[in-house]
Amino acid sequence: MTPLERILAKDLTEVVIRLDLSDDDAITPKATMQVIEPVAALLQELSEQDRQALADLIAPETLGLLA
Repeated sequence: MTPLERILAKDLTEVVIRLDLSDDDAITPKATMQVIEPVAALLQELSEQDRQALADLIAPETLGLLA
């Protein structure tokens, strides 16, 4: 992964997690799903190798955001 790809992957992960964990008063569940569903669809199109590379990259970030 290039440095740009790493930054974009980490930022995308942060946005998705923050949306998912946000209070319903901050953003409605419907609005959250309107953002998350297209992202999930795109990620499903990745090859297994690319999905694993993304998972390896974001795992430490995810743990930090969920703590």
